[in-house]
Amino acid sequence: MAVRQTNRAFGLTFAAVFAVIAAVGWLVFDARLIWALEVSAVFAVVALAAPLVLLPLNRLWAVLAGGLGHVNNHLILGLFFYGFVTPAGLLMRLIGKDPMTRGIDPAAASYLTPVGRKAGAETYRDLF
Repeated sequence: MAVRQTNRAFGLTFAAVFAVIAAVGWLVFDARLIWALEVSAVFAVVALAAPLVLLPLNRLWAVLAGGLGHVNNHLILGLFFYGFVTPAGLLMRLIGKDPMTRGIDPAAASYLTPVGRKAGAETYRDLF
């Protein structure tokens, strides 16, 4: 039953997408996209009457969507890293900011940072 529901949802979603394409073409560009309405009607009828017919298209779309998601994930993360993280790190290095205090200080007695709270029985019960 779940496969039929998935195929039905897939078909109705594509019917809605092609109906929106036809509506936008007509309202915005004054173009009558009859082919989009026909494709929308075919998807809607098949989704309601025989959803198992859409199984191969649904699987193909899932494979394509997985590939697109993989590419988009790497593209967006790469843009974020090289567009935000790298410039922020270079700017912090340029102004001499080191929030992790990674520099070597021979005069320091210890590299441990003091903690403001005291350790007690109450704090061990609620560590996280």
